[in-house]
Amino acid sequence: MLNRMWSVTSALMLAGLIAWMWAYPKLIAGYEVHPVFGWSETLSGLGFMDPYIRWVAGAVAVAALVLLLIGKTRLIGAYLAAGLSAFYVVLHATPWLGPAIPTHDVLVNGLQMGLSAEQIRAAARLDDVHIIMSLVNGMLAGVIIASELGRRRQAEEPRRVATFALN
Repeated sequence: MLNRMWSVTSALMLAGLIAWMWAYPKLIAGYEVHPVFGWSETLSGLGFMDPYIRWVAGAVAVAALVLLLIGKTRLIGAYLAAGLSAFYVVLHATPWLGPAIPTHDVLVNGLQMGLSAEQIRAAARLDDVHIIMSLVNGMLAGVIIASELGRRRQAEEPRRVATFALN
């Protein structure tokens, strides 16, 4: 019972965070160029980051969100969310994004004005909320995985005891 409560509660919290942090900004927010992906393009020189990688990341986030809300697929959704969180943490450790990025307003204005990465970086303090929220999402996914595996193991215990007693 307690594992189910942890699983459902954590899944609802994680689904809300995924919708807010990962799905909405990438798919619905109405950016012509998403600021974080535009920043990544500026740093890496890879022109396909926005919109293609943004759309793929948003679609994976929506898939994880939907799978988390369905009881039978919650474990798969938690693994998907944990994988996406690990991907974001690793991406923040690369020079393509960095552990901290400029604040949203400065980033949007700098990209619109065509400033270089160094000019944008010098314009404002860096913000590390993205990597922190990726870590929080990863920890919530870990709670869901642990509680779902515990719940499934508890459901199989009577079967194992009966098999052992009958043999």
